[in-house]
Parts: sequence; structure tokens; C-alpha cells
Amino acid sequence: MLRYSLFIFIFFSNFLVSAQGKLKSGFDAQEFLDVLHLEWAHQDSGSRYTPKTIPQNYNRVYRSPEVGLKNKVDFWMRNDSVGVICLRYTVGGTSWLENFYSGLIKAKGSLKLNDSTNFNYIFSHDEKALVHHGWTIGIAHLAPLVTKTINEYYKKGVKEFIIVGHSQGAALSFLMRSYLQYASESVVPKDITYKVYCSAAPKPGNLFYAYDFDFITRNGWAYRIVNSNDWVPETPFTIQAIQDLHPTNPFSKRKEIMQRRVKNPLIRGYINHAVNDMQGSTQKTNRKYKKYLTKRINKFIKKSLKDYEAPTIEKSNFYMPAGIPIILQPDSTYNEKFKYDGENVFLHHMFEPYIYLTELHYLKK
Repeated sequence: MLRYSLFIFIFFSNFLVSAQGKLKSGFDAQEFLDVLHLEWAHQDSGSRYTPKTIPQNYNRVYRSPEVGLKNKVDFWMRNDSVGVICLRYTVGGTSWLENFYSGLIKAKGSLKLNDSTNFNYIFSHDEKALVHHGWTIGIAHLAPLVTKTINEYYKKGVKEFIIVGHSQGAALSFLMRSYLQYASESVVPKDITYKVYCSAAPKPGNLFYAYDFDFITRNGWAYRIVNSNDWVPETPFTIQAIQDLHPTNPFSKRKEIMQRRVKNPLIRGYINHAVNDMQGSTQKTNRKYKKYLTKRINKFIKKSLKDYEAPTIEKSNFYMPAGIPIILQPDSTYNEKFKYDGENVFLHHMFEPYIYLTELHYLKK
């Protein structure tokens, strides 16, 4: 009887450990560093920087062909059957065009890639949510490869995946996680756990997209790791205009409210004039951004994606970061090691400083 009870105890203990999963919520510095090295391993497909070490408990199982605007994805398998999806960073050429093609588009819609292919996507159900146009094109080309591989390994029992990206790869990781969240059951199974590490990440969409991303990854399942000396997380440039405000914000209905509350027509006229004057400058800047970062770049995009038809670009440039911030603050030793000479503008953006600061603040005692 005692032996039988002991067997039952061990069986259910193992079952509970298995049911809890291998991935845990919360920032795990060693886990992040491991998958960041895997992301760095894209170096043999375009970058001149070479990772010093590849973690021994990971095995690369798939490398995609180059698709879209020089996008690629690597799949790795951890020894405990956790999959890792690594989305490649900017590697030059049209990869840069993808970054600069930065008009905001609806977070729910369709892209016409060519006469026979439409990419239907949902990154948020919030009608106010907007996302970066160029990186949505990247997801349009990567998503079929990612979902195919997820389904392949799901059939083998893999139900936990880390999504990791650095720089452009980080921007794509935000959108890929959102895409997987809202994709139908026919595209990808719904009982999968995802954890996201986005390092050196630019801003993927507007405030309402960021709200949605942070909600679907709540309780510690998505992180934005930032070297505070790195300028790339400051991009794309952002402008907050009145049309970007939530409809419940009184400024959105200022004319109606003033009509009821401000009885003096002179005061009402002055306030309206001042607000319109300030609003006019933001609208002008938004038009300039659309001219240079949508219309002109579209001519270059067409050279690579000849049949692509751009969707409606929204009259907004209200970019915001997403994900739980992990701030890597440089110290005097760091500043000696990574000296800015006025020309090496990507010095603080590369893998080495991110690895150095993560080890400094999270692993060294």
C-alpha cells in the first residue's frame, strides 16, 4: 500500500511539473542572453559581427529562405523542447527600406502582395490601433513560414516558444506575437505559450497598439530590453496630434464642450484659434513624413515588390514603445569600453554592449 501511494505521489508530481511548463513568466537574464546569442547567429547570413558563443543546449532546426525585404527567420530547439523563433535584424539594402517605410496603417486589415496573394492580418481588434507599414510587410512574408514550422513542431509535442529579435527583428517580434495571438485556430493552435524578448527595439505602432500588446502579454510574458545609450529605440519619430487622442479625451470634443461651457464668444474664438494654430504645425509635419517616408520610399519598394499595392496610410505618426521595459544603464566602465567617437553611430546598438550590460546588471554579483 505504501509503495502504491508513493508511486501515485511521484506520478502526479511529475504530471504537475510537466503541466506547469518549462517557460516561466518574468525576466530571466540568462534565458535572454542565450536567445540573444541565437539571434546574433544570423551573422552568417549577412552581418559582419560574430557571436563568441552559441549555447550548447540549443540546436538550430530550420533556417528560412530570404523573403520580402530581406527578411529571415531561424528556428532553434532547446533541449527541454522549448522552441525559439529568431527574427533577423536589418542587414542592408531593402532591409533598410522596410524600416523607413514607416507610415502607420490599421492594425487589422489586408495587404495585397501580388495578384494572387493577400495577407489578412489582425494585430489588434482595437479600431484605434495602428502599426508600422514596413514591418507589416515583413510579417506578411514571414508569417507563413513561422506558422508552418510552429504547426510542424506542435505535432511533435512542442507547445512553448520564445520569440526573440534585435533591432528590426525586435520590431517584427512585437507584430509576430500579436499576429499569433489573433490568428485563427486553422492557422495556428491556440494552446501555445509564447514568451517575447525584444532588444534594441524601435517603436512598432501607436499607443493603442502598445496597449493591446501589453495586455495580451500581461503578467510578465514580453520584454523590451533597452541600452539607454542606444538611439534606435527613439525611432520612428513620433508626433501626438489631437486626432490621436482617445475619443473620451475632452480635447477631442473641445468645440462642443466650449460651446456649452464657454459663453464668451471672444474667449471661445481665441482658444479655437490657438488650438488650430498648434494643431496645424503637427498636421504639416505629418504630411512631410508621409511625403518622404511613404510616397517617395514606395517607389523604391516597388523595385523589389513589383506587384505590391500599399494600403491606406493613416494621418498619424503617434509611435509608442511596447513591452515591459528592462533598462540597461551604462556606467563609467562601460563608457570606457564603448567609446563614441562621433562616427560609430551604431556602437551602443550592437549585440556586445547589450550582452555586457545585461551581464553587468543581472548576472554579476
